[in-house]
Amino acid sequence: MTDLLKVLNKYIILLIISSLFGMPWFYVQNLLFDISNHETYALASSIPNYVTYLIRLIIIILLIIDFRKENLKNIVLTCIATLFFPMLGVVILSLLILEKGKEKASA
Repeated sequence: MTDLLKVLNKYIILLIISSLFGMPWFYVQNLLFDISNHETYALASSIPNYVTYLIRLIIIILLIIDFRKENLKNIVLTCIATLFFPMLGVVILSLLILEKGKEKASA
């Protein structure tokens, strides 16, 4: 079980960072940027989207590395699911790791 937590820690940290970035950025954006200048305000409003997609890509890359390290199947389907719902990819990885551990224990 501790091996699973070691694998999942990096994903948990990335998902927490992703969820904490949106709302505080809204308040910082209102303090730093002038609303009357619509171009810079629109650019500043889109920064959380870019950060979210960057974190999703980082999670996909980490999933590929962990899938290959654990010799698990269904990498492509998990990566596609992670692109839309990052938590779903992490759940699939953890379920496959638990299933692999269960097969090792029974053998």
